[in-house]
Amino acid sequence: MLPNFLIIGSQKAGTTSLYHVLKQHPQIFMADKKEINFFFKDDAYARGPEAYTEHFMDCTNQLACGEASPGYICHPEAPARIHALLPDVKLILTVRDPIKRAISQYWDNRRHLNEPLTFAQALDAYLSDEYHPDQIGYFSRGVYMRYIKKYLEYFPRENLLILPFEEMIAAPETFYKCIFTFLGVDTDFSTEDFDEAFNPTEIWKNPFYQMLIRRPRYQKKIPTKLRRLFYWGRKMRFSAPPIDEASRKKLEDFYSPWNDKLRKFLGKDLAEWC
Repeated sequence: MLPNFLIIGSQKAGTTSLYHVLKQHPQIFMADKKEINFFFKDDAYARGPEAYTEHFMDCTNQLACGEASPGYICHPEAPARIHALLPDVKLILTVRDPIKRAISQYWDNRRHLNEPLTFAQALDAYLSDEYHPDQIGYFSRGVYMRYIKKYLEYFPRENLLILPFEEMIAAPETFYKCIFTFLGVDTDFSTEDFDEAFNPTEIWKNPFYQMLIRRPRYQKKIPTKLRRLFYWGRKMRFSAPPIDEASRKKLEDFYSPWNDKLRKFLGKDLAEWC
């Protein structure tokens, strides 16, 4: 058994919530592991299709069978690799305001003590519209039309469903019904988890962790394998602080042409985007 649909992205754009909701639908089989990354990671791809099919062995009579690996959208080799094995697969892509998406990814690394730079420093270091698998893609991951065009070289437009993350938040029932229609499954399915956030952002309260997250330059002094020793004690919800105006203006100018192309392609104004 091989999947007949894939959630290909985007990272930090609701794919975890989407995965958990689809997993509950009786006519949909989702691989137990989120982010299999078969078409994304070279070592996984090198193991061959047999290793990939093991994730779908339990799929029986479900109408839709899939997996969610948000790294697929931007990997330069993923479209060709997917088409070679799954030429008729349906693809689901969620897109999010690229500035908010970048901030979310940056702070995800900061809270895991894996980012020693401030946001302004990271912007200077990593701002690029070219994604490279071996580099941090805080900003390159948000130039969605570059990757959409690449997928359209291999797949017909009707095989690609693109939905803004903001619609998941504002109108979840409509959002999921659109996906169910696309997959050809029962559109009347509903769950209270339509409104559930499955990947809430939390940080630890202990003073050692707090010192490291507030002063990221000190993270470099601690070996990566030892940083998890600071993950202890009570947790609290975390909201990313606002970025400075200079950084925001730089990102607005950077993303403006890419966002305009996406608006035209989708026929949506994406009014909530910066």
